[in-house]
Amino acid sequence: MACVALSSLMATMELEFLQPSPRVSLDDEASISVKSLFENLSSLQAFVQEKSGGGAAIRDLEIEIRDFALHAEDRIEIQLSNFVLAKDTQDQQKASQQLHQILGEAAENAADLLQIIINHADDHDEANKSDVQPLIPWLKHNPASEPSNHTSLRHSSMVGRRRDHTVMRNTLLSSDRNLRVISIVGMPGIGKTTLARSVFRDRTIVWRFGVRAWVSMCWGYTTSEMLHQLLWTIAEPDEIKKGSIQDDLAAEQVYNFLKHRRYLIVLDNLWNNQAWYDLRRCFPNDYSKSRIVITTTHFSRSSTDPYNYIHNMTLLDPEEIWDLFCNNLSLEHTAPKYENIRSQVVEKCEGLPHSIVVVAQRLSKCDNIHQEWKKVEKELELIGFLDSNALTFTYNQLPQQLKVCFLYFGVFPKRSAIKIKQLIRLWTVEGFVKPLEHEGLENQAYEYLQELIDRSLILIDTRSSDGKIKTCRMHSALHSFWVREAQKETIFCAVNTQQYPQGSINMFANSCRWLSLYKHSFDYYVLFRTNNPRSVFFFQEDAEIYVPFKLLRVLAFVPSSFLQRVPTRLHDLVFLRYLYVSEWFEGLNYVVLTNRNLQTLVVSSKESQLGTPTLHLPSTIWESRQLQHLELDKSYAIDPPSMDKDNMQTLSWLCPTHCRTGLYCRFPNIKKLKMFVFGSHPIILDNLEYLERLERLSILVLFGCAVTLPKPSMFPSQLKKLRLSGTNLSTMDLMVIGMLPQLEVLKLENAFYGKVWEVEAGFFRLKFLLLENKKLKQWRIDKDSFQCLKHLVLRFCYCLEEIPMIMEDIDTLESIELQQCCPSIITSAECILESQRDAGNNILEIKIMGPEYDESQESVP
Repeated sequence: MACVALSSLMATMELEFLQPSPRVSLDDEASISVKSLFENLSSLQAFVQEKSGGGAAIRDLEIEIRDFALHAEDRIEIQLSNFVLAKDTQDQQKASQQLHQILGEAAENAADLLQIIINHADDHDEANKSDVQPLIPWLKHNPASEPSNHTSLRHSSMVGRRRDHTVMRNTLLSSDRNLRVISIVGMPGIGKTTLARSVFRDRTIVWRFGVRAWVSMCWGYTTSEMLHQLLWTIAEPDEIKKGSIQDDLAAEQVYNFLKHRRYLIVLDNLWNNQAWYDLRRCFPNDYSKSRIVITTTHFSRSSTDPYNYIHNMTLLDPEEIWDLFCNNLSLEHTAPKYENIRSQVVEKCEGLPHSIVVVAQRLSKCDNIHQEWKKVEKELELIGFLDSNALTFTYNQLPQQLKVCFLYFGVFPKRSAIKIKQLIRLWTVEGFVKPLEHEGLENQAYEYLQELIDRSLILIDTRSSDGKIKTCRMHSALHSFWVREAQKETIFCAVNTQQYPQGSINMFANSCRWLSLYKHSFDYYVLFRTNNPRSVFFFQEDAEIYVPFKLLRVLAFVPSSFLQRVPTRLHDLVFLRYLYVSEWFEGLNYVVLTNRNLQTLVVSSKESQLGTPTLHLPSTIWESRQLQHLELDKSYAIDPPSMDKDNMQTLSWLCPTHCRTGLYCRFPNIKKLKMFVFGSHPIILDNLEYLERLERLSILVLFGCAVTLPKPSMFPSQLKKLRLSGTNLSTMDLMVIGMLPQLEVLKLENAFYGKVWEVEAGFFRLKFLLLENKKLKQWRIDKDSFQCLKHLVLRFCYCLEEIPMIMEDIDTLESIELQQCCPSIITSAECILESQRDAGNNILEIKIMGPEYDESQESVP
């Protein structure tokens, strides 16, 4: 698609030519071409963002722009590669001259495309002038305001949704006299309309509201069409003024008809926030307890209206899935014979009601259940059962930058949890994220992700201790559609390496921009015009497959065995920006040193055994000028850099003796630091305060190492998350930590000595506390401490007598999680829960993980 191709080319231009020291020296003419090309690309990007989805002519222009950008980037990067890999000066000069020529031609071609767009816009304006017609109401009045039955979800409407129904009904019947807007939000097929229909027809609701109206919005409706449909739905024909009804007049008639009446209006399938903003002026607030229900896949987090209520629909759990499956009309008396496929149905439908009901209806009409299930399963995996036209409309409504980011989810296998940290870094190196003023790339990327979640396209899988999204995933019903969309746009190919364990599938590997190698029930093979993939993702541990290395910028989750099989081809890797490898080997030193634009390097070997020797990596790693994220596990050690690393944001490393004065000054902008500390001599963690911008710090002390903090101990003042494991700190050190002004998350894993922890004051902004201590007996806190605490986790607290009862006064407390703790702690947690409930706080939950600790099985000195 055009936006992917343009984003990719613009990122290449910025990295290769708009940096202070480009790889290739540019003469004046080439420099002018570069600037002209980049400006024209920005204009083309703006056109695509504004006009995408505007008809056949616009689509043809988008294809032309896409093909131009892909072809230009191929030619530019091939010549750059020839220049970098040239054997002598003569070859370098030849490549440089050809590169200058290509840049000039690309700038001219981009300018020609812009002129075509300008001419098209002028012709379009003239056509519009001659094609102006008065607005004629085309809608026919439907006197019945009842919603029609939805065939795919009939009869089995509210199985698994009883709680949702009760919550919605109570919200509609609340005593609040203000007009309340209730949004039922969730992904397609999750049952939003079914829930709205159930409460709309509830007898209590029917009796409560004098005016009830249901308006179904087909995808593609304009606001004007919605307004007129609403008018024709609520009013009688003789009450509507005759003639062509303009929008302002229709809005006024709706307002006057509803004024001084208690009404319930359901706006079903409202596709975006703007559609609601355009309609809400029609609804009077007469303090008559009127209600509006909206079903939508998209809601705005920025809404500050105190009378709005968001009801988020969730996927069904395994028991609810089976209940809904069996509740289908045709299966009520024959459910037992389907037990053999129960686990497959639960797995493949993933809690989506629409898929469950369609599968049930299909199977109910056949004689051979297992044979039909295989057909249904294949169809479910390959194309899904959701309305492709509605999904296409939803996709076309996305801003261009979100389209690119969203299509990228297709590179991950179905039903896989995706780490947000990895996803954001990949988006960044691909050039999808553009920083806004005063907003870093990572924060902007997180906003893109949140927007996709708000549109019900991506699901939250887990959250981290600070409440941010840790992992996410795409429902398989959407995954199938978007993979096809990405393939149709000639940017993606997913390959099942299981079907080709021998030989090469070079024809597929060379056909796309993003190549994903993973096990998949069904395979997608589409031949594309591009010559080489730019990004390769390994989700197959032993991938016996040929992959072209030339022009690669992303190698993600790659097994080192794959790279070691082709050592001579490592020299082709000169454009890498992201490298995630399972294990270090000698040839990687050359790769890291050669790739000047490398931004992320992750070396993550399998869990090392005790006594495994540590591999010392070459310090030349620090010479990568663009390096921002370096993550090494405890199997690797590296000497500190001799130069300042201004770009470094994330660092995970093994540091036996590196915590010395002045070292941290080398990382002035680092935000995340994880240290594995080991050694035979005591280590003092001094000078941490020099890390002025550090927000997350983890210190994990390995066996046999004594670690202390200097006196007085100091921590970075901007620290938000702190994890200490095995540090053996003193009470004074904990007091210093408690005074950190920004600290929100604290994890103490056998991190301090002593059997008593007394907190006189501190931890004023702390929201999450994990305490793991096998020897701690007493924990006392001051009434002014932990006043913002939301989540408390206690693990392996074998000797702790009780949780401080003063926590019953912390009204922000949402959960207490206990793992392997003694019965007295569980008792004190239950007392806190009871006290909170008596005070009216009903949000606190107690979670007990695993069995209670039995002190008779272990003695703690």
